[in-house]
Amino acid sequence: MNEEEKKVVSLKISGMHCAGCALTIERNLRNIDGVEESEVSFASGKAMIVFNPRKVSLDRIEKTIRDLGYHVVYEKVRINVSGLRDQIDARKLEEVLRKINGVKRVSVNYVNGQVFLEYNPALISLSDIKKAIIEFGLDVIQEEFELSVEEIEARKLKRLAILGLSLSIPIALYSYPDIFSFLPLAETNLIAYVVFILASIVQFAVGWRFYEGAIRAAKMKTANMDTLVSIGTSAAYLLSSWFTFPTPVWRNIYYDSSVVVISFVLLGKYLESKTKGKTSAIIKKLLEVKPKMARVVRDGKVIEIPSDLIRVDDIMIVKPGEKIPTDGVVIDGHSAVDESMVTGESIPVEKKPGDEVIGGTVNREGVLKVKATKVGSDTFLAQVIKLVEEAISMKPPIQKLVDKVAGYFTYMVITIAIFTFLLWYLLLGAGIAKAVLNMVAVLVVACPCALGLATPTAVMVGMGKGAEYGILIKSGEALELAGKLDIVIFDKTGTITRGSPEVTDIVVIKNDTYNFSREDVLKLASIAEKNSEHPLAKAIVKVALISKIEIDDPDDFISIPGMGVKASLNGSEILVGSMRLLREMGVDISVADEEAKRLMENGKTVVGIALNNSVAGLIGIMDVPRNEARTAINELKRMHIKIGMITGDNKRTAKAIARQLGIDMVLANVLPGDKAKEIRKLQAEGFIVGMVGDGVNDAPALTQADVGFAIGSGTDIAIEAGSIILVRDDLRDVVAAIQLSKRTIRQVKQNLFWAFIYNAVLIPIAAAGLLYPALAGIAMAMSSVSVTSWSLLMKKYIPPIKRK
Repeated sequence: MNEEEKKVVSLKISGMHCAGCALTIERNLRNIDGVEESEVSFASGKAMIVFNPRKVSLDRIEKTIRDLGYHVVYEKVRINVSGLRDQIDARKLEEVLRKINGVKRVSVNYVNGQVFLEYNPALISLSDIKKAIIEFGLDVIQEEFELSVEEIEARKLKRLAILGLSLSIPIALYSYPDIFSFLPLAETNLIAYVVFILASIVQFAVGWRFYEGAIRAAKMKTANMDTLVSIGTSAAYLLSSWFTFPTPVWRNIYYDSSVVVISFVLLGKYLESKTKGKTSAIIKKLLEVKPKMARVVRDGKVIEIPSDLIRVDDIMIVKPGEKIPTDGVVIDGHSAVDESMVTGESIPVEKKPGDEVIGGTVNREGVLKVKATKVGSDTFLAQVIKLVEEAISMKPPIQKLVDKVAGYFTYMVITIAIFTFLLWYLLLGAGIAKAVLNMVAVLVVACPCALGLATPTAVMVGMGKGAEYGILIKSGEALELAGKLDIVIFDKTGTITRGSPEVTDIVVIKNDTYNFSREDVLKLASIAEKNSEHPLAKAIVKVALISKIEIDDPDDFISIPGMGVKASLNGSEILVGSMRLLREMGVDISVADEEAKRLMENGKTVVGIALNNSVAGLIGIMDVPRNEARTAINELKRMHIKIGMITGDNKRTAKAIARQLGIDMVLANVLPGDKAKEIRKLQAEGFIVGMVGDGVNDAPALTQADVGFAIGSGTDIAIEAGSIILVRDDLRDVVAAIQLSKRTIRQVKQNLFWAFIYNAVLIPIAAAGLLYPALAGIAMAMSSVSVTSWSLLMKKYIPPIKRK
């Protein structure tokens, strides 16, 4: 499939009860002709699908999901509008909105001026929908969202759990007449029949979702957590029912074994849904940073409008303490803007006319006039949210391995449960009740959900933490591999270095004719270079201006291409350029050879200055390393990662920079198109390679690397090629990304360890008859909650490099 033919879509799916459901959907989607890739996350409740729209439509994909018994969830919103004249208007608006890609259902009520919509936020933003309504000629007053599927599901689980627990208490009390003989009508036939009725309500009303899930799995020729719970509780329920009629045999009645399991599993699911919601809180947090209202200039007047109604080129007025409504560029005013919510940088950034600002950031000091450049789904925040939502649906390699194990897990548990029953009933001669109860305990204590949640919950929190620090991780694979890197290769110009030449040395050459100072040398060079556009000339003039040296206008100025300039002032001739220029102009440069050689050995470009054919001095210029480069490199070395630098510069210049920073490997004289080849060579030697560079110019090398870090992307994250995008232009964020990766994968492994240990220890205990089914159900319910809770501890994590 060509890149142009690919379409990537993220769908929210409801009805998944465990990781097995996600695997079933994933497998069936991949079987559709035209679907190249699909990854379904139970933790996030989303599917990320790559498909060819020429071969398969989105409707066909959604139908497949529905046929499996699940549902694609669309956001539901009610928008109040004004300006509808009649029913014809309402019908025309419906037609306009239905044509928008991503709008599933639309209904316009002319009488009360309301537009009801169902739409996929992964395909279309609410801002774009409002824009279409405004372009139709209506005014948007306000919008009101329906309850989300997660909130509806959580409320439903809460109600079922409360009902189940309320009925389970009397059932459990009356199930042990030897202990609770003081209860009214204890151990009577009437109570046995009442307990049967209550248990039936819990089994088939409260617990119907487990049967529904099990039937759905059976149709797909698979099994999941619902299968285990429904089989286990049904066995306990049927056993107890058998001994309830016609005359109750109390010693063989164990309704509590089924109802307590159902009730506590539902309670666990409710708690799990709440904790899962917290793992994706970063998305909600980003959605909340945008201000509701904005102050804009329209027809020469300042008016207040909903920020969703801002148009490109609108002029926004932002006062101190207010949030900037949308992405734009400052056209008037000076201030400091707090960008911590997108970069993690706590120090406000100075803003002046011409500087870009990001929607949602906070203006701290002066009043700013900002021209809107991006609105709706094009804004930086919208891109971040889309990227993070897609990324959390893409599984890291470790999760794919766990999925394979989880695929066989349920069958293994059912096999062990059957073996347990046969062992106790046939070989050990225990009664039918004991054998069934031990089998039930095995079935309900096993927890495939803990395995399914171990990886995605940690990954969701890890990616969320990354977004807080302006580290945008595009996939689970990038998150995992970043912590395993053997070598990190940095592009030199503009990545390790600042990207522009700077004066580093001013050397005075003593001679018999003149007695120059450093200021004299700099002044002479600046006078000659004042009218030059060459980058080296600009670097010299810049230093002179900073040093507050008065730069006279030369009487005459001649540029000598590729060599330098010749100027005259008050009858004196000034030469500024390469040592070759000075030599060819008859200047004796032998007195400066030693200093010139020293500068060149340190990778610096040497500019000679002569006055009336006498060498006055030398200026050393180079593209100097960033201030934070050494700190970042030292931290990476501390993590036992080799450091390399790749550049098109000559070896002498490259090695000089490498010496300054302690870089191990230098790849010099590499053409831009050959950088990817050099990365490929390192990979062929068995190294896991990271590449740090510009997300546009170094795109081939970043794509070839196992992990590509696109640094300093700013607000243009959509065009970046890297698998990890660093919003800030700071090399320490490379270190932060790797530290975050290591911490996240450590949490994943910890979660998986406990999930496996839990099952490895409790299943044999249950098979040995040492675990009562009701307690097994409680343990199973709590295992999933504990895994998500451990992942949530990462929300407090701060990468060590960020603490310094």
